[in-house]
Amino acid sequence: MTNTDPDYPRLDNLDDLEDLDEVVRRGDEALRRLGDAFGELEAVTGEGFGADGMARAVVDAAGRIQQITFDPRIARLDTRTIAEAATEAVRAAQDDARTRSEELLTRATGGESLTLDMDHARRRFEEIGEDLARTLRDLAGGA
Repeated sequence: MTNTDPDYPRLDNLDDLEDLDEVVRRGDEALRRLGDAFGELEAVTGEGFGADGMARAVVDAAGRIQQITFDPRIARLDTRTIAEAATEAVRAAQDDARTRSEELLTRATGGESLTLDMDHARRRFEEIGEDLARTLRDLAGGA
């Protein structure tokens, strides 16, 4: 992974300890922003509607249903249509919550998109660890 920001210190070209301090400072700042974002994720909700607004669903960031409400007019519909409306509302709410969560994480990472996919996250952490290990080896060899 390479940061294209010209002000961002490159790990493969550290000239002195000040650059390393800057890398550590930026890393700490990024971790703080991510920590704040993960705290905010608990408050994220999504809202969706079905049957032209007669069914409404609210879910949390994980997509768990918090509330389903129906407009009284929905009683005029058959049960199958009501069930479809509820399903449509829940799916729309889950999509909304996912979008809001991704936007929150993207803002926290300064525009780099994150995914909540654990396999992807594991691979990214491995890449970061490999980059750090390589940088530390380079620093030890160049000192």
